[in-house]
Amino acid sequence: MSATGRRRDQIWSKFTEITVSPFKDSLISILGVVIGLLLVFRTDTAYDRYWEGRKLWSEMTLHIRTLTRCIWIGVRETEVQHIIEKKSAINILIAFVLATKHYLREEYAHDFDDLKPLLNHLRKFSTPTSNVSMETQRRINVPCKYMAHDIITPSNIPLELAYYISSYVNSVNERNLAEPYIVSSMEIAVIGTMECLTGFERILRTPIPLAYSVHLHHSTWLYILALPFQLVGELKWWTIPVVGLTSFFLLGILSIGWEIENPFGYDANDLPLDDFCQVLQQEILAICERKLPSPNEWIFSHDNYPLSPQSNLNAELLSKKTIQELYRIISPIRGVKYSTCTAPHLDIIREGEETDRLLNGKIKDMIQRKMSR
Repeated sequence: MSATGRRRDQIWSKFTEITVSPFKDSLISILGVVIGLLLVFRTDTAYDRYWEGRKLWSEMTLHIRTLTRCIWIGVRETEVQHIIEKKSAINILIAFVLATKHYLREEYAHDFDDLKPLLNHLRKFSTPTSNVSMETQRRINVPCKYMAHDIITPSNIPLELAYYISSYVNSVNERNLAEPYIVSSMEIAVIGTMECLTGFERILRTPIPLAYSVHLHHSTWLYILALPFQLVGELKWWTIPVVGLTSFFLLGILSIGWEIENPFGYDANDLPLDDFCQVLQQEILAICERKLPSPNEWIFSHDNYPLSPQSNLNAELLSKKTIQELYRIISPIRGVKYSTCTAPHLDIIREGEETDRLLNGKIKDMIQRKMSR
């Protein structure tokens, strides 16, 4: 062995003597369990916020779809003005979804490319928002509350649009343009959208407590710094890659918690709010492109076979049958035979009637014998 090699081994042995002796085998194990529990709690809490944001968005989508269906289908249109009102109200629903997306990203302007065409005809207020503290909002000077504010001026635009939606629902109710249950469904849906908006604000304004985050970071880094002193005696030079991999896993889990804590941003791991909005907008526009179909158009179609597989007759041919014949096809009684041919008639053999007469006769005989006793 060369002098350089012997010198290196001497240095290594002295280093291990100095580093290993202060640490017992159980110290790093105990610290590892504690750090593991803290990291699991951190990631679980962050994912709960992520999943709650997704659930709230799905609930809001349900309420918007309900409002769209009730307005476009449930509200009567006896004049051209009514159609214009319905389409304008549905445009406000689309604007509500888009405004909620920007609101969650703390973008408060009315002049975004997707919002501007839908909000040009509305007055622009500066409604206080729950996303920013009141002290911060008071420091921002808005010359006039009816002026359009820029992207950094806090304002709750979705809340403003909810008032316009409620005003339309009230107008429909006052003019009796919809049945009471339709109006009630719309009011419930508007309340549901406000509940979802409040839930979004709860996620934004309730971050992980700073003391917990700081303590978790300090504990993780202390564990990583202490880990080499525990492993160097057994692993020697393999301590470097082992500590590197361990640091990668621990710091990666820690970063994941920070990454998904707020699911409403532009990062790759955030919720795809832009895609959600585009899909919902196309759904709403597709509903408005077609008129409400009459039941006669699709129920009594030549291609509708409602009693299949019992019968291969379509709805138009079945409508010529009697009620008794239809019920015999749907739920045939004992002894009834039926044909599933495609002919315009159904050959029913009335053996069931004879069976019923025989059964009724036997029942009557049994009753008479019991009464005679």
